[in-house]
Amino acid sequence: MEIRINDYPVDIVLENEKTVNDVVASISEWIKQKNLILAGIDIDGEEYLIDAIPDLLLENIDVINCLVQSISDIVYETVNAAIAYCDRVIGYLQDIEEESMDAEELEDLVSGIEWLMEMFPSVSNFLGINIDDIKYRDSSAGNYIKRLDELRDRIAKFIPEMGDSGEIVIDDSIFMHIREILHILLAGEEMKKLIRDSVDSPDVLINSLKEIKERLPEQKAILESAAISYQSGNDKQGMEQLLSFINFMFHYTRTCYQISPVFDIPLKDIIIGEESIDEKNRELQILLNETVEILEDNDMVSLADILEYEITESMENLEQYIDLLLEKILG
Repeated sequence: MEIRINDYPVDIVLENEKTVNDVVASISEWIKQKNLILAGIDIDGEEYLIDAIPDLLLENIDVINCLVQSISDIVYETVNAAIAYCDRVIGYLQDIEEESMDAEELEDLVSGIEWLMEMFPSVSNFLGINIDDIKYRDSSAGNYIKRLDELRDRIAKFIPEMGDSGEIVIDDSIFMHIREILHILLAGEEMKKLIRDSVDSPDVLINSLKEIKERLPEQKAILESAAISYQSGNDKQGMEQLLSFINFMFHYTRTCYQISPVFDIPLKDIIIGEESIDEKNRELQILLNETVEILEDNDMVSLADILEYEITESMENLEQYIDLLLEKILG
């Protein structure tokens, strides 16, 4: 019988296991150590949720494929879902302009805000951080979240009285601030640590490297456009472009951090000239950290400079590094 993790064969020695549940119990500790969550299993092509795994005898089974998801994936997807929600709210509020929202729309907005409020402590717990300790603009991220909660409370109190109280004004800027805070969480050291301690299946990593290489020219163009936007005073457009680029670099960093433990390939051995990809990544990370700090300080002149010159130059030969990585992995 073969055991797989997300379709990739793994070398796990079975001893006295006789049933599927025995196998699940045996590998659960390994899954936990990798910061993975077992979502279900596939037994010879038939999928089962974790709470509905049949207690079948192993002698009648060819392949058990454990379907796992990393905690970092869950956090990453949750934060990105929150960003997408903020985008939808901002777009909707801008579309309706002077029009009023009806009770059902306001109730949906309250529900969405409540989801955001529940999401922040959950994500903070996984990342091991205190939202109040995150510096954002002239205050802390925690204060902006409190402002969001105050908006939720104001809307909830308005709904029962809306027939007599006229209209309620909802400023979309709070959702813009929340969106920026979420992007800061994605780019933070705590998220990177969570990623380093997690692992993806090999096929996912290989496909990620190929996708990253294909998207590099596009991302370099976005970086250049962001610098131009900030230089011309179009900060809003520059912010959107920069956040898109930071998302991409997060994906790149996330993938690279997992190459060594999954494929046993030290990043320090992938060298072009005299610089390894490990050194290259550290250089890029320092520049991205500086970018986030400059963004928090609202220093748009320095932001345009670091985007146009330092980060652009540091990214010049990333394609060649990725080619070397893929060559090492695929043999």
